[in-house]
Amino acid sequence: MTRASWRARIAARLVRLRVRPALADMRDIARVRRAFGHPLPAPGGVRITPASVGGVAGEWVEPARGDAPHTLLYLHGGGFVGCSPRTHRPLTAALARQGFRVFAADYRLAPEHPFPAAPQDALAAWRGLRAAHRGGRLVVAGDSAGGNLALGLMLALKQAGEALPDAAALFSPATDLTGASASLALNAERDAMFPAGELEHLVAAYLQGADPAQPMASPLLGELAGLPPILLHVGADEALRDDALRLAARAQAAGVTVSLEVFPDVPHVWQLLHWLPEARRSVAQAAGFLREALARTGDEMLDVLIIGAGLSGVGAAVHLRRELPALSVALLESRPAIGGTWDLFRYPGVRSDSDMYTLGYRFKPWRAAEAIADGTAIRNYIAETADENGIRPFIRHGHQAVAADWRAAEGRWHVQVRCAGEAQPRTVRARFVFFCGGYYRYDQGYRPRWPGEERFAGRMVHPQFWPEDLDCTGRQVVVIGSGATAVTLVPELARTAARVTLLQRSPSYLFARPSVDAVAEALKRWLPATWAYRLVRLKNIAMQQYFYRLARRHPQAVKRRLIGMVRALLPAGYDVERHFTPRYQPWDQRVCLVPDDDLFEAVRQDRAEVVTDTIESFTEHGIRLAGGRELPAEVVVTATGLELSVLGGMRLSLDGAPVEPASLMVYKGMMYGGIPNLTTTFGYTNASWTLKADLTAEYACRLLRHLQHHGQGVFMPRPDPSVKPAPFLDFSSGYVQRALARLPHQGDRKPWRLNQNYTLDLLALRFGRLDDGVMEFR
Repeated sequence: MTRASWRARIAARLVRLRVRPALADMRDIARVRRAFGHPLPAPGGVRITPASVGGVAGEWVEPARGDAPHTLLYLHGGGFVGCSPRTHRPLTAALARQGFRVFAADYRLAPEHPFPAAPQDALAAWRGLRAAHRGGRLVVAGDSAGGNLALGLMLALKQAGEALPDAAALFSPATDLTGASASLALNAERDAMFPAGELEHLVAAYLQGADPAQPMASPLLGELAGLPPILLHVGADEALRDDALRLAARAQAAGVTVSLEVFPDVPHVWQLLHWLPEARRSVAQAAGFLREALARTGDEMLDVLIIGAGLSGVGAAVHLRRELPALSVALLESRPAIGGTWDLFRYPGVRSDSDMYTLGYRFKPWRAAEAIADGTAIRNYIAETADENGIRPFIRHGHQAVAADWRAAEGRWHVQVRCAGEAQPRTVRARFVFFCGGYYRYDQGYRPRWPGEERFAGRMVHPQFWPEDLDCTGRQVVVIGSGATAVTLVPELARTAARVTLLQRSPSYLFARPSVDAVAEALKRWLPATWAYRLVRLKNIAMQQYFYRLARRHPQAVKRRLIGMVRALLPAGYDVERHFTPRYQPWDQRVCLVPDDDLFEAVRQDRAEVVTDTIESFTEHGIRLAGGRELPAEVVVTATGLELSVLGGMRLSLDGAPVEPASLMVYKGMMYGGIPNLTTTFGYTNASWTLKADLTAEYACRLLRHLQHHGQGVFMPRPDPSVKPAPFLDFSSGYVQRALARLPHQGDRKPWRLNQNYTLDLLALRFGRLDDGVMEFR
């Protein structure tokens, strides 16, 4: 967004001081009408003629001199209860001066004439104009409640099979009367005109019991495909902001040409203040659009395409919406629900392996007592974040990006998208692509094959695809694996199974901690939730970094401490050396979290057993080990890991030339050398994923603001041949080692080397120079 003029900021302040108090109680319709009813000065150079069109009273506003080749139906705002063509002359006169014959309809107002009187009048006026129309374009425009009527008019015409307007311009439209837009709450204090919660009284006066979800009342909820080009202008601080943004997202997804601009620091329907630079610019842009805009016939055009609607994708969308709300955005999600990992994994006991004060977003406090949260709580947290910030309308489920080709001459990515239920992929052209789809394959987990599997009479499952009908109550269960998934599954299954055995080839490091953070709970009692969250987040980040550095500098001492803590939680004489002492150093692989000692408690109570051995073969009733023992099993869970994937398997090319991910070098852990306008989110291996995801999204927004400020359109890290490649991840875990040959590389020095350190990344990504000698802007 460009910076607002000083006049716009003063106007918004005056509206806040004079108009907002007058609207303090919008149940009083007479008071609302008095507040709305003061006409503002209108520009000269027009003639005004009272008239009736289609049986609807109103007035013609036309240029005083010369011809106006185009005809415009204007529907004024006023909350359905107030205002008139006279109050809106500053806007209709400004449009007339742009070359339009404007008919401003004086439609019937509520509560004397409730819904659907106003939509009926709008339709009648349009039909009257259409019947008399002889040439030029015939278009419609409206503001606020009038924007609602204009959009509803187009839906009614489409449903009736009648000719649609050539284009539409909507200023701060109220398109959803159900109250579902997040900005009604988010901007409740920032909106210069409307006090929090008062708009619902105007809706009640207008609908008088009618269903607000019907398309003629809330046209945003109607079928938008086939509508003519729509221009949308709205203020960033308006309570109705998301009515416009959601309309833009839904209309673009339906194939409608949309021009959206979000203006900073302007009051509701600032176009009425015709002396403001922002008002003149908005009217001029709208007039040009109404004269020239054509329906979309080719591929969809977007500013930013976010791939993935999980923890990273939703977070990136929130950052974009808050910092660059004027950009057109869509999130592609191949699954039918948001949540990513936390929607895919549904195995018993699934939970975070990081505390939620660092796995949660920087901008949204984690309020539950459990710092180690289960999958359902995390999934709800992501969904709540999306709903609170108005992200859900921008998500397209059943959409999978399969290929992306950068077209240098056009300065856009051509992304091939496979859509559920469609035989052929669509093409979406995006200026920027944010990949937030994670690092592993959703359709396939790692699953070794063992001799004799075909003889096994029981059931084998992979945790990534846990069957809904699987009940392990009273059954013998063997969980194969030693990572976080196995450590999570065993104590949960042991609650009801006859017996659970954790079968591992070699052990992992385990660290027990309470699921409830006592410090956090104490701070919550004494401080506001946001302050408490930030303090606990800082504490936990510091602890994570300290523990990691200690482990790398003094691995043997940390190893002794970790093993000693495990030994203290197990019965005397337990073979800790065999079953809980890894062959590698701490943080060569990720340390597994054991909340509330649940795994050790299951072992102490003899509900679970840990066995360290290799598999010789499966038998009909279990697993025979290399050491000669046979483990009885009715259910075998193969918690054997993930299959890593670069860019979700999406094929990458530059002007048609394929690019192999393994040939690329990673810049600042989030971009690739030589690849323009693409960022990718990859979290920390030694800390919570979202710490890096938040920083990545913030940095991407910094880049886009930089491009806007300098009138540029492309950013690209320039490869440096002198930088020596190194493995992308310095991690010995099996899932990493299996995929190293397919992964990009990091370099031997900054900015090509991964920090794996939140503090260093914070300084570099939030405060460091964008133009660092490596990043190119053009």
